[in-house]
Amino acid sequence: MNGKKSNIAVLILAAGSSKRLGKPKQLVKFKNKTLLQHSIDVSEALDLSEKIIVLGANEEKILNEVDLKNHKLLINSNWQKGMSTSLKKGLEEIRNLHPTIEHVLVLLSDQPFISELVLQELIDKHLTANCLASFSQYQEIPGVPAIFSREIFPDLMRIEGDRGARDLIKNGFTNYQLVSFEKGIVDIDTEKDLQFLKKLEHEA
Repeated sequence: MNGKKSNIAVLILAAGSSKRLGKPKQLVKFKNKTLLQHSIDVSEALDLSEKIIVLGANEEKILNEVDLKNHKLLINSNWQKGMSTSLKKGLEEIRNLHPTIEHVLVLLSDQPFISELVLQELIDKHLTANCLASFSQYQEIPGVPAIFSREIFPDLMRIEGDRGARDLIKNGFTNYQLVSFEKGIVDIDTEKDLQFLKKLEHEA
């Protein structure tokens, strides 16, 4: 990237309890690194001025095992009410304290195949397109990582429960583009997912 993009923030959502997995998926290891640390390291590699991470469940345990580097920490005490609460907490921070931010890049803590290259492509395509949102696409599903322009922040603030920005599309939002990221389909929600990830690591 040529020069620091002072108008883009990175927001890592990592507040969930991983109830279906039975242990913090943020701390699952892949290639000798926790999944959350991988997300942080990839985010750190981007030359963006604002970096924020939202934690909630298992906060102390996670902080003992990961290095936040240059990411500002926000604690979501309402994490039990779903992912939307973490998204909104991060957006509130950005809107109130960082008025020059025009776009927010949203990451999760359980996608082992995100990379600087993947995120840079998403950012570049978003900045050159005339749209308000750019989603990653895997198996014809729109998802994260995703980047949103400031004009759509109010719509994101209206999402409720354990829902993500994909709800915008379900509600008729059309001003978006999709950027292919097939390996984005690999995330960790269940023990079956974890075993699949271990298989991938063994094969790599």
